[in-house]
Amino acid sequence: MNQQTQGLNDGMACTSLLAEWISSVDDAAISPAAFEWARHVMLDWVAVAIAGSSEPLVRMLVAEYGEAGDLPCSLLAGGGRARPVEAALINGSAGHALDFDDVSSNMFGHPTVPVAPAALALAQVERASGRDLLRAMVVGHEVESRVGAMVGPSHYRHGFHATGTVGTFGAAAACANLKKLDASRTAHALGLAATQAAGLKCMFGTMAKPLHAGKAAMNGLMAAQLAARGFTANEHAIECAQGFARTQAPEVNPFPAFVDTSAGFAIENTLFKYHASCYLTHSTIEAIRLLRLRHGVGLEDLDAMTILVAGNHRGVCDIDNPQTGLNVKFSIKHLAALALDGANTASLDIYSSQTALNERLVQARRRVTLTFAETGERNDAVVSIRTRDGRELTADANVAIPSTDLGAQWDRLVDKARYIAEPVIGSARFKNLVSAIGQLDHSPSLQPLFEAIQ
Repeated sequence: MNQQTQGLNDGMACTSLLAEWISSVDDAAISPAAFEWARHVMLDWVAVAIAGSSEPLVRMLVAEYGEAGDLPCSLLAGGGRARPVEAALINGSAGHALDFDDVSSNMFGHPTVPVAPAALALAQVERASGRDLLRAMVVGHEVESRVGAMVGPSHYRHGFHATGTVGTFGAAAACANLKKLDASRTAHALGLAATQAAGLKCMFGTMAKPLHAGKAAMNGLMAAQLAARGFTANEHAIECAQGFARTQAPEVNPFPAFVDTSAGFAIENTLFKYHASCYLTHSTIEAIRLLRLRHGVGLEDLDAMTILVAGNHRGVCDIDNPQTGLNVKFSIKHLAALALDGANTASLDIYSSQTALNERLVQARRRVTLTFAETGERNDAVVSIRTRDGRELTADANVAIPSTDLGAQWDRLVDKARYIAEPVIGSARFKNLVSAIGQLDHSPSLQPLFEAIQ
């Protein structure tokens, strides 16, 4: 691939362009910053997956596909063992069960949860190094970002859950890179990913949404494994007339003529969740936190509230009458009431049917009006409150800005991980987990990591 070539192509070569890049990327091609971000996303995903490992949907998957025998791959938090594709399915679903994992504005979904479990399962089988795993994470994120940008927001608006669809390509790319497939076999792996990519937004608020992530990891790993054996697929599957992009996106954007990472890698734009709810609710929660901090208001002061968010929130996090904890994660009105009441929205315990049906919160929620702007920043939220004593208070927030202070980000992620994962695995193993991930890019073996998480 000639990286001096500028301009855009017509999309007819994007699968082969990506395949060529995936198969050629080595450690020297990846910046130290990207490797550091890869450690961050791995810590966050592992912690969230451990915390989600006891969720009912995960227990069902373990009962169906996990085993106690001498199988090659570890399931998180004492879940047993499994074959690689089943491990990717179960661990991937666990990582999205709480909807607390990282997000990407480029792919319009959750980038790490399809990639990490697939790469981790394959890395265990291949006895890969820590640096191999981190490189695969960078590659998977990059491919998701490129495919996500190609299908753009129209894919998501059309009803597809990009974590399940676009995420399948990220998982396949990470695994193809780990297996060191050549460009031809990598193109077939991407084709196999394309024909398996699935996930419907109508499943939000149900157990099927986390399943999308697990299936993306499983299908991406399967795609790379089969391609390694010579299993064929359409080598233009992303961009051809009846391929992924043109069948699943009403509007397809042109694909760059080469994969240019000179300005940084996609993984460096990852956004982390510090509230255990749909990411599109986080700007609203942060705006309300600002109002509480600045004006000392609480739920008892509320007369009326108006929340202005972008149109992309519609049909995603606007559940009007939540009945379950999962529903609450996608009910911006109910979360606004919780935030104004000072609830810890990072706590996993508050997402319950009791919270959904709490009469005090239900009454407050009825005083909240949700409005949508069809233009402007898609992650911004403007919250206006009228208090019982007649004050008109307004604040806005936008959480979709990546951190530039990586030291502070690591510390905040460790704190989040400690809060949700340490109660599951204990303080000693948690300490070992953080140490193992912190040293991944210098570790010749992943065994310390597996000892901490399994």
